[in-house]
Amino acid sequence: MTHTMFWDTRPNHQHNTAIVDERGLAISYTELSQRVAAAAQQLRGLGPRQLGLLLTSNTLGSLVAYLACLQARHVPLLLPAGIAPALAASLQAHYQPNWVMGEHLQATPLRGADLPLTQLQYPANHKTNLAPELALLLSTSGSTGGPKLVRLSYGNLQANATAIAQYLGLTPDERALTMLPPHYSYGLSVINSHLHAGASLVLQNVSVLSPAFAETIRAQAVTSLSGVPTIYQMLWRTGFSKQDFPSLRTLTQAGGRLDDKLIRAFAQLADARGWRFFVMYGQTEATARISYMPPHQLAEKIGSIGIAIPGGQLYIDPANSELIYTGPNVMLGYANCRGDLALGDTQRGLLRTGDMAQQDDEGFFYITGRLKRFVKLAGNRIGLDEVEQQLQNKLELPVMASGRDERLVVWLEAADEALIEATKQWLSSRFGIHHSLCRFRLVERLPVLSNGKKDYPALLADA
Repeated sequence: MTHTMFWDTRPNHQHNTAIVDERGLAISYTELSQRVAAAAQQLRGLGPRQLGLLLTSNTLGSLVAYLACLQARHVPLLLPAGIAPALAASLQAHYQPNWVMGEHLQATPLRGADLPLTQLQYPANHKTNLAPELALLLSTSGSTGGPKLVRLSYGNLQANATAIAQYLGLTPDERALTMLPPHYSYGLSVINSHLHAGASLVLQNVSVLSPAFAETIRAQAVTSLSGVPTIYQMLWRTGFSKQDFPSLRTLTQAGGRLDDKLIRAFAQLADARGWRFFVMYGQTEATARISYMPPHQLAEKIGSIGIAIPGGQLYIDPANSELIYTGPNVMLGYANCRGDLALGDTQRGLLRTGDMAQQDDEGFFYITGRLKRFVKLAGNRIGLDEVEQQLQNKLELPVMASGRDERLVVWLEAADEALIEATKQWLSSRFGIHHSLCRFRLVERLPVLSNGKKDYPALLADA
C-alpha cells in the first residue's frame, strides 16, 4: 500500500479534530492516536492475534477499541451494543472468542477506550487459528441472528476506504455525522474513509426524527450525511428540505434502492442548494461500496447504481444476467464456523452479487432484481423487487413485498384502507396476481433491522 493505513492515526493530521464525541467534546488526531496506542498495547498484552466480540455504537470508546484491534492485529466481530443477549450468547458459543468488550459489561475497562473487557477462559488445548490477513468479521444479517460471517482483510478495509475517499473527494475539512451503526458495513465505511482523509467524525446516535438532529448538524458544522432508504424517507417526511443547513454539502445513499421519486426530489434539492447527492450500491462482502452514481449525471440516470468505484470493475454474466464485481475490496470469503477463520482468500477478488443487472450504452449499470428474490404464484415467477419498486412508485409511499410460493405478502406504510383495494387491482392488472394469493397489511412504520434496511424476515413470518 502506498497510503498510510487509516487505523494508524499518528501521521499528518495531528492537530486536526478527529472526533467530536457523543458528549460534544472535540478530540484531536493526536489524542485519538494516544488513546488507540494505549488500548492496542493492552490488547497485545492479552496474547497474540486473538478473536473478540466487540459490541459497538457511535461512541468514542467503540471507535478507539475498533482501531486498537486493527493496530494490535486482534480480530473483532463487530456487533450492535444493543444486541439481544441470546443472540450474543449464541455467537459466543459458536465462535468461542478470547474476549468480549462492550459498555454494559461488568469488567475492567480497556485503557484509552474506557470500554469494559472480559477475557474468556477455555481449556489449555483451545487454540485460535486466524489467517494472517484476517482483520475483521461482520455479520451478513442486519439482525446478526445467524452464524454466517464475512471475513475481511486489512487490504480490503484500506482499499475501500481509499476508493471512497477518492470518488467522494474527501479532504480534512469534511465533518461527517454518524447516522448509521458501526457494525453495519456502510456505517463503518463512513468512519474508515473519513479517517483515511484526515477528516472529522461527529459521533452521535441521534434519530433523524429528533429535534436534536437538525441542531447537531448546525452546531457541529456537519458537511455530510449518509443514509439508507428508510432514513431518506424519514428526512423527506419531516421537512428536511425546508430547513437551512449552511455547512452541509454532501449527501450519500446506499443500503438498498431508494424509490425514483425520492431520488429526483433529493437530486433537485441538492442542485438547488449546491450540494452533491451520491446514490451508491454495495454489499458487506465488498467491504461496503461497489459502485456510485456521479452526482452531475444522476438526473439523467435515475435508477442507476452508476459505475464501479476506483480500483474495481463490474460486468454482467451473460448466462443469467448476474452482476459480478472484481476488486481489492472483495472479502476473503465467508465463515460459518470457527475453523473457517483460518482460511485464506477463497474469493480471489471476485464477487457474484446475487443481483441481476443490465448496462446501458454509456456503461452505467441498473439492478433489475435479485436472483433469489422471487415467488411463484399460480405457476408464474414474480420478482419481488419489481413488485415492490413499481408499487412504491405508483402509491408514492414506502412498501415491502415478500412471500413464499403461492403467497405474496405486501405491507404498506399507510393508514388508508382504500389503498389495499387499489393495490389488489394494480397487482391484478399489472402482474395478473389474484388477490386470494396475497396478504396485505397497513402499518404505521415498516419493520427495519438495526442497520436501517427493511426487515424481510418479519414479512415472511406473516406469510
